[in-house]
Amino acid sequence: MISYKSTGSPMIQQSDGVSLSAIVKPENIIFLDGTPSREEAVRRLAERILPQVDGVISRKALLDRISEVEKLNQVLESGFYIPHAKFPELDGFFAVLGIMQEGFTDPASGLRVKAALLLLSPHKPAFFQRHLNMLSLLSQTFQPELIEKLASLRDSSAAAAIITGR
Repeated sequence: MISYKSTGSPMIQQSDGVSLSAIVKPENIIFLDGTPSREEAVRRLAERILPQVDGVISRKALLDRISEVEKLNQVLESGFYIPHAKFPELDGFFAVLGIMQEGFTDPASGLRVKAALLLLSPHKPAFFQRHLNMLSLLSQTFQPELIEKLASLRDSSAAAAIITGR
């Protein structure tokens, strides 16, 4: 699913209609200063994603659902965190990527997290495989070397270009 250009940047290839370039855009990338807790990072990502789903999902429904499923989501061994939730009201993916220079230590695993992507997807049988493919693509792409490179940046356009290979 991932090939590398001669520059060493990942170039994402589509699989089953799943592409990081569709969800990783400069306006969907935020930089979180300091060392937020896991819960604080997820809350800030949720607040940032709210305008994308406004009119479709209420603030309360979004925060309640994310709070409920966030407890079940685990930090990957790479130190990448993908809190995710499904909503029947959605027709496609919505995402916000949080990049943290210092990051936080996940209390459950002890892993240091410097990148977290909040992913919302449709809760529909026809979308199930695409959801799994997106999670797989994210976990394959966000490896420690890429995460460290992103954590050194302060520019969302540069971060999006590194991730998508554009």
